[in-house]
Amino acid sequence: MNTNGGGLSYTHTGMYGMFLIQESVRQVRGEAAAQVPNVDVSVAQGVGGMSFMAAGTLVLGSEGAATG
Repeated sequence: MNTNGGGLSYTHTGMYGMFLIQESVRQVRGEAAAQVPNVDVSVAQGVGGMSFMAAGTLVLGSEGAATG
């Protein structure tokens, strides 16, 4: 789910991954403009570089997130 509208709708400064991380943190904190209810875990995934040669995935969770 792309809660901030995506790179074309939200903004794209050439470093869009930072906005993905910011949105993920806001969702877990419960502070996002388009807040999803009861968020415990958020995932931000992005690709970049020349011909998409790099990729990164960040998984964020709140203290109350279930483990196991």
